Amino acid sequence: MKRSSINTPEYMKTKKKLFVYIFAVFFSMQACVTEGDSLLDKQESGDLNEEKVFSDAENARKFLSNIYFEVPHGFDQQYWMDGISDDGEHRPLNSWSKNVYLGAYGPTSIPDELQRWQSCYASIRACNKFMEKIDEVPLNTEKYIATEEIRTRLKYEARLLRAMFYAELLRWYGGVPIITEVLDVNSPELYSPRANLQEMKDFIFAECDIAASKLPARYELSTDYGRVTSAVAEALKARVLLQFASPLFNSNNDAYGSTTSLCPWSWGDYKMERWKEAADAAMDFIRNKEGIYELWVSNGSRLTSTELNRITTLATRASYGFNEVSIVTPDGGNREIIHVYGRKGGATNEVTKFCVPHTMQSEKTKSGGTLPTMNFVGAFSTLNGIQIYETDEEGSYKTDANGDFIVTDRAKADGFDPQNPYLNRDNRFYHSVYYNGVRYSSGVVYEIWRSPTDGTFGQEYNQDFNHTGFFLRKHNDPFKVYSNNRTSTISGTTLNAFPLFRLTEVYLNFAEAQNEYLSDGADRSEIIRYLDLIRARADMPNVATTFSWNGWNLNNQKDMRNFIRNERRIELSFEIHRVHDVRRWKIGETTQRLIYRQEIIRNKTTNPPTDTYSIELSSRRAFEPKHYLQPIPYSEVANNPNMIQNPGW
Repeated sequence: MKRSSINTPEYMKTKKKLFVYIFAVFFSMQACVTEGDSLLDKQESGDLNEEKVFSDAENARKFLSNIYFEVPHGFDQQYWMDGISDDGEHRPLNSWSKNVYLGAYGPTSIPDELQRWQSCYASIRACNKFMEKIDEVPLNTEKYIATEEIRTRLKYEARLLRAMFYAELLRWYGGVPIITEVLDVNSPELYSPRANLQEMKDFIFAECDIAASKLPARYELSTDYGRVTSAVAEALKARVLLQFASPLFNSNNDAYGSTTSLCPWSWGDYKMERWKEAADAAMDFIRNKEGIYELWVSNGSRLTSTELNRITTLATRASYGFNEVSIVTPDGGNREIIHVYGRKGGATNEVTKFCVPHTMQSEKTKSGGTLPTMNFVGAFSTLNGIQIYETDEEGSYKTDANGDFIVTDRAKADGFDPQNPYLNRDNRFYHSVYYNGVRYSSGVVYEIWRSPTDGTFGQEYNQDFNHTGFFLRKHNDPFKVYSNNRTSTISGTTLNAFPLFRLTEVYLNFAEAQNEYLSDGADRSEIIRYLDLIRARADMPNVATTFSWNGWNLNNQKDMRNFIRNERRIELSFEIHRVHDVRRWKIGETTQRLIYRQEIIRNKTTNPPTDTYSIELSSRRAFEPKHYLQPIPYSEVANNPNMIQNPGW
């Protein structure tokens, strides 16, 4: 379409309506300054306007706080985004994710929860507005913005937040238009084309470097808990470089195999050096931040004897740090967290209400929002580190004639019993999943079985919803948040802190990138060093022992790749990584189409009743090459002649 063809009265009328709408939405962002409220919540804004916001130090501070609350995270409305990966299934049958599972969405019908384009650009505009106006805000010694130093620091916080929103857009769409000023309906930048990958890299890195030069590596005051730092900037660069080096972008083909040149979704070539650059960035963080950040290791010493006795867990005490990493906050001593999304209002029990089944709480509508799948559970090894199920090179499970996962010979030799499948598993399994027979708080036992003999069901079996045989335990604090029985409300509170960046991810980013850079046979001892730290925190066998018992080669790239990917899947589960990892690795067409559940059949004719465990196909999902990137909203493409749609959409 030629540029001149859009300047018709009809189009200009449409353009005006569109941009007036956009301007109104963004102006409502400026108006809302009630801390913790949505940027778009105009009803709560009263008669505040831009002038009043930026003529008052407290209002300006709250405006920036609202931008922080818009950073994508895993709590609340996001339904744990990994619920649209093979690791999870959303409980409601009619949820937005059903359309994702079926592939029943497109540029004109994108589910609200996947509308990253609108939400990120709204936040980017808010960042631009804050940077434009913060110098006009009068200092107030009784409020947070008390000095020029603080004012300057807040400006660079907004700048780094803007880079984070662009990095988020990159994960979902590839290159996008780069907007650094507040636009109006006449701004020519509204017709900006999408940036290619080189332009995205240059912009994000320049922003990170500038912000890092002005921000501290870590805040020590609790009043600054949750603010971005120079460490966040460095961790973001390492993450983005891994994205750029991965198969989705690091190629001269698009998702359909068509040859490409440099564009928003491809480098136009493959370069091994991109892996090295990603590995070096992660290692720079590790070395530069040594002594400032470290893995959170715990044996549960923060808990009282009463709290420790509330639940039954087969996990060793030495592995409790894995469970606590999203519970113990940075101001509580957790130095693994680089950046976190904190729950509004401090200590709550809302995350637990969202995860545990409706039978264990009075607030039925919040329960069991995202269910771990058998695909996820199968990734956990035995306690001795033995892989339990046979998989192909991309991690898809091999099945027998009955549809059950095939158990490896080494797992059989290690004592794994498919009819007692939860005994002697990786410690992290017990911190991640609630399963049939596990005790939750004061004697309440999960019953996730069905009995064809009399048509009855265990109380936690999802009859009218999606059913996988499991409930999510990760991010829960069952020692402090509990239920006394199946009819009471959830009691107790805890500080839930959703990790946006943490040191474990940096270790895994380094391990993955360095392994891909090294050839077969090359020494991988530096990779193993950081993987061993992760394994030790989980109280699991070290890498050398694990490889030996599984018959793998430590210096074989493919063996190490499979191991690193599995460690990443377990360690970073339900932290919005898996949904992106399967896409940047380009393994979605093999791993995302078949979702499995654990089925438990109870025979009540025996005394006592006996349970039979099997693995069944739960659902078939759509995943096509186009799903590696999300569709750009139709309105953006229709109203901007320079906007090109992602392949397949």
